[in-house]
Amino acid sequence: MLVLQVAKHSPEVCPAYNDKFRAVTLKWFESAEANCAKFGVKMIGFWTDHPNHLVFMLFDAPSMEAMIGLSMTPETMAMMAFQSIKTFPVVDFKQTWDMIKHAK
Repeated sequence: MLVLQVAKHSPEVCPAYNDKFRAVTLKWFESAEANCAKFGVKMIGFWTDHPNHLVFMLFDAPSMEAMIGLSMTPETMAMMAFQSIKTFPVVDFKQTWDMIKHAK
């Protein structure tokens, strides 16, 4: 299943400018691949909208339980201390098209 996460933080706690949260963020980056692998999750993409202090992450996960496990790692929990993270299960273009074509 595809899962989109959107993280938002304020300019005051932006890791680009705040030493405390830079350290937290770097630790998250360093552990991201191993933490994903632990739960069978693959990070498909990661994009930052720096002017708006938004981060977009797309994952391929075997289940929502795997995403919950990933979200509960110490590194991710530390990231939640200074930003909000919203999680959205999403479907791709073809899945959406097929769903609409076959809807009754």
